[in-house]
Formats: sequence, C-alpha cells, structure tokens
Amino acid sequence: MTLGLMKKIVNRVITLLLLCLGFFVKFLSIKQRNCFGKLIGDLLRLLSKSRRKITLDNISQAFPNNLPSENQSILKNSYRNLGISLIELLALRYLSDEEVKKYIKYNNLGLLLEKYNEGRGLILMSGHYGNWELLAYSVKTYTDIPVHIIVKPQSNESADKLLNSYRTKGGNSIVSMYKAAFSIVRTLKKAGVIAMLVDQSATKDRDVFVDFFGRPAATYIATAELALSLDCPIIMGFAVRESDCTYRVDLKEIKFDDIKEHKDAVRILTERHVKALEEQIRSIPSLWAWQHKRWKHSPVS
Repeated sequence: MTLGLMKKIVNRVITLLLLCLGFFVKFLSIKQRNCFGKLIGDLLRLLSKSRRKITLDNISQAFPNNLPSENQSILKNSYRNLGISLIELLALRYLSDEEVKKYIKYNNLGLLLEKYNEGRGLILMSGHYGNWELLAYSVKTYTDIPVHIIVKPQSNESADKLLNSYRTKGGNSIVSMYKAAFSIVRTLKKAGVIAMLVDQSATKDRDVFVDFFGRPAATYIATAELALSLDCPIIMGFAVRESDCTYRVDLKEIKFDDIKEHKDAVRILTERHVKALEEQIRSIPSLWAWQHKRWKHSPVS
C-alpha cells in the first residue's frame, strides 16, 4: 500500500468519525455537548505531546508571573475549548435557527446593522477564541445578511469539505484564504460582508511585526489595507462562553478615521486590532487557542 493511499484511507476514516460524532451529539443538550467536548479536548491534549509543549511555552511567555499551576490550568482548558468548539460545530448541521439563537446572543447587534447599512461593505474580525465557528455562522441567522467567511483549508480534503458544508448550511459562503484577494475586494465593493480570523502567524517579509503579549508577532496587514483603501468599517467580536454553556457576543468597532492620512496608517490600524484581541484574551485566557505557532517568526534585524 502506497503512502498516498494510506493517507487517503486515514482521512476518510477521520471524516467518517466526524460524521458519527455529529450524529451522536445532535441528541445531546447544550450542557451535555459541553461536557462531551471537554472529554474530546482532554483526549486531544493527551495525544498531542509536541503541540502541548508549544502551547505551554506560549502561555508561560505570555504570563511570566503566573504560577506553573495557573498556566497548566489555562493549557488544559484551552484544549477543552477546542474540543467543545469542535463538538458544537459538528452539531451545527442539525441545529435550527431557533436553536442557534439559544446557543448564542448578541448584546449590541445594532452596531453591526448600523455599519452594514452605511453601504460601504463590512469587515468582521475575530480570533480562535470561544466558539468562533458559531460566531461566524450566527450573523446570518440573526440578520439574514450572508457572510463570506475566509478560512484556511485543512489538509484532509474530505473533512474540510464536510465541515465547510456545515459552515455554509445557513447561507454563508466559504473562501479559501489562499484564493481570497479578488473575492474579498469584489464582496466589499458590492457592500457585502466578510469575516476573518486575524490571530495566526503571517509572513515575516510582506507583513508587519506588532507587539502581542510583549513579543513581536508577524501579523497580516491585509485587513488594515482593505479597510483603509476601501474606507470599509471593521467590527471585532468574540463568542464568550457563559456559565450555562451558551455564548454572548459584544461587538466593537475598530476605528481608523483619525489615521487615514497617516503615512504609517496600516501599521497603526493593525496594532489597534491586535491590541483589542490581546485585551479579550487576557480577560479569559483559556478561551483562546494557544496551540498556534503565533510567534514562529522573528523580526529581521
């Protein structure tokens, strides 16, 4: 059996497992899915030794004054958040609009509608925090405004296709981040809405390094460039898990009217949305995916 064939078989098995998990969790309540997701997260933590080391290093450098036990707790609960988010994404296939609205609520949805109605297009930003999948999906549920979600394709093509079918079930569309440039510009010029996650490591040459938890982190400048060039508003939001396992969302506009003519406007705007992300993570660190190699590049001296 060739290596390529073996990989295809493994990918198909993983996809089948995801389908089975989704079918199972559709019968569970919100709180039961949360508990089951924690178990999945614990399993992921135990199985990912190398990634677990990266996670702990990221947390320890971000919170150098924490006790080791505090950082271990953040690590454990960060993995649990991944497990919960996965289980809830798999359940999404079976959720009605009313069930989605029970899962997630917006405190100031009017801000989104106000900016959308200006007719300049709208950029929605978030990070791998809380349940970002439910956040992106639910905008259409609440507003009936279709969202073009920018995603990083998974190496497992069959699983990627399956999960994308869940993400688009309610009327949103998916665009690969590797083929997104033209689609994003076209959508915004037509006064549409795009959603993207802005917390992954960027390139070390084209993009910029900004301070993130006290360390320079390579950060994509595309969002700032788009907003400034098209005069398109930016709204940032995070799905924060509550004690009853549902989510609340507070939306915040990242303003840039005061820097439009500044020669370093792209950097300044990038710093602003990164700062907003960091402030949210610091409020509940365990809801962020610390597993990313967020600081894998160093600035060229």
